[in-house]
Amino acid sequence: MTRTPRQKACMACADSKRRCDKQLPECQRCLDKGVSCVYPQSKRRPFTHDRRNDLRVDYEPMLEQYDQILYDPDFGGLSTAIAAGNDNQFSDLIPTLAPILPSPESNLVEQAIIAANDDISSIQTPWFLQDETWQMQHCDERAACVTYIELEPLIRAVEGMLVDWIKDGYNSFIHRRLYRLGMPTYLQDAFTTLATYISRAPAVKDLIIQIAMDRLSTFVNQRPSIVGQGAKSLQAHLARVQTLFIYEFILLFDGSVGARASGQRQLPILRQWVTLMQEAVRSYRGENGLLGQGSSNVAENEFDREYNASTELWHQWVLTESIRRTQVIVNTICNIYEIMVLGSAECTGGIMFTARHGLWEAESAFQWLEISRCKLPLIVPSLRPSSLMSQYNADEVDDFVKLYWTFLVGNDRVQCWIDRDKVNIS
Repeated sequence: MTRTPRQKACMACADSKRRCDKQLPECQRCLDKGVSCVYPQSKRRPFTHDRRNDLRVDYEPMLEQYDQILYDPDFGGLSTAIAAGNDNQFSDLIPTLAPILPSPESNLVEQAIIAANDDISSIQTPWFLQDETWQMQHCDERAACVTYIELEPLIRAVEGMLVDWIKDGYNSFIHRRLYRLGMPTYLQDAFTTLATYISRAPAVKDLIIQIAMDRLSTFVNQRPSIVGQGAKSLQAHLARVQTLFIYEFILLFDGSVGARASGQRQLPILRQWVTLMQEAVRSYRGENGLLGQGSSNVAENEFDREYNASTELWHQWVLTESIRRTQVIVNTICNIYEIMVLGSAECTGGIMFTARHGLWEAESAFQWLEISRCKLPLIVPSLRPSSLMSQYNADEVDDFVKLYWTFLVGNDRVQCWIDRDKVNIS
């Protein structure tokens, strides 16, 4: 049997040699003193499977190269790191650090799909809130699970998503409707910091980095509280994670030694907040009203009933799918950075996400509902692309999903999948 690891004292109590009650998310002593409470990450246990050695790749040459780049005082920032990592590949990175589920789409998910003749107002638990869609499992050791990903496209892709958010107000993991009634103040600060950083002039780069470091420190020390339950509570969890991730992405990949050290100190908190968000969303069943919907619950006619029910369902999906995609992005970037610098990363696990093309881009509840009716693939394991690529055409799959799968199976394979479907159509 696997022994359950014992909870260790938080870093603040350990440093001061005081007794820690080890409560989560924060111990009482840290709460009383108003200091940051961070628990040390448990060490990643080595795999004992006999075939693990056959699948392992030697990271040392790559780590030595990235150490030289990351700690070079003349390091030119994110673009320099990307260019330097162009020809390097990391083996077994994402699948080892996140699980695959045993089947592409389970019976429960299929049964929860909304049929054309369903009364949506009577739906108890929609397909995207099924328990199994939030399950975290670990990858098996089959050779088919081994992948190679390149650093450059992955970092560039996430950087491009953040630029899209600044330009358009949304991107592939922050839905356009998510904050339509307004962002929390701390996320607004992160937005303006990122916008300033992206458009920075060389002469003020150091000043902008200092501002980012100061805002990060203030944000973490203030610890935005999560109150209540339901959609608003989950949105607060999500905004908190996204805010911290934006600061972390700037500081970890800027190139400044001080910025990188500041960002690295907050990685355990980012991991912890992702875990707390994951725990909160698992029990969510769409309670506490409509997310961002100000209409009355009293419907005078059939159209109003359908409109209210479909809009509520859509907003629930917008929130939970944003959580899924944010978790995928945050965990992947954290894992890659820790492997680059430390040589190992915490095994964080992974969840399912929505694969049906057009759902993320839908501009109304009716459009979203029509696309989701009885059309597969709907919600799929994020780390089992091969079987899904053999079952579905590329144009049926969401662009974010295809992008993520590119880092699992390689660009050539995904491009072949896309080109094959074009030939079949013609």
